[in-house]
Amino acid sequence: MRPAIRMLVLPIAVLAAACDGGGGTEPDRLTPADVAGVYQMCRLRFTPSQSALPVADVLVSVIDSTPPAGKPEPTLTFSGVAAEFELVYTRQSDSFLQQVRGDVEFGSGSVFLYITSQIPSNIPQEALLPSGHLDLVFNAATGRLTAGSEVGTYWVRRSDYTRAAGISPEGLQERIYGHISAEFAAGAC
Repeated sequence: MRPAIRMLVLPIAVLAAACDGGGGTEPDRLTPADVAGVYQMCRLRFTPSQSALPVADVLVSVIDSTPPAGKPEPTLTFSGVAAEFELVYTRQSDSFLQQVRGDVEFGSGSVFLYITSQIPSNIPQEALLPSGHLDLVFNAATGRLTAGSEVGTYWVRRSDYTRAAGISPEGLQERIYGHISAEFAAGAC
């Protein structure tokens, strides 16, 4: 190799080696210990993509925010050691306890909940939750997890949406597309 080319190639190779992803420029990922604890459900709303349809406030219409004695309040719990979560709530319609469990993937300021349950196609849908995953932004200073319009669009069954929104299903498509907005707090809402 010619000396002039070597002088150009060597600094480029050194810079490329320094940019291998371990150079410390990427923010640290959250850990199970960072988000561990029990979070109160403060907001859970499904907003349809079609603006003519009303927002369904799941905490008012589906989830019993003040369950009967002996039933737990609606909460989201993160394990402090494993990448796991559990969402627990009491259904308003029949006071039946619902538990949604799954795995957690940690980002630099977010947690990604991968939803699984005993009946994965029914429990998330009736609560108008996404069937695959829910992305939540973590704020360590306030102890809150939130999701908003940045959550990808997904569909829920017409029957679940209309029941939650309190409207007639007449004339609506079988699938209602929209997104969830949510807020969970480590303390009081």
